[in-house]
Amino acid sequence: MSTPTYPTEKCRSCPAQVIWAVTERGKSMPVDAEPAAGGNVQLVERYGQLTAVVVPVKRAFGRTTLRKSHLMTCPHADEWRRR
Repeated sequence: MSTPTYPTEKCRSCPAQVIWAVTERGKSMPVDAEPAAGGNVQLVERYGQLTAVVVPVKRAFGRTTLRKSHLMTCPHADEWRRR
């Protein structure tokens, strides 16, 4: 099974490519474009919208299609976090 591709754009703070999704609570979430070891975010299309679903550690182990939140990998993430 191949990994689906989604539209990407460059992060405004670093050169990484990100996918914009919406959390289950309706908040925008930047997600790294490429799946990564240790990732815990699954992208799911629901009702025509890309949703970021955080997968519990027990269910994430060994899965190769999961991505990381870009707020975990961006070197400038602290500038974008809401207080």
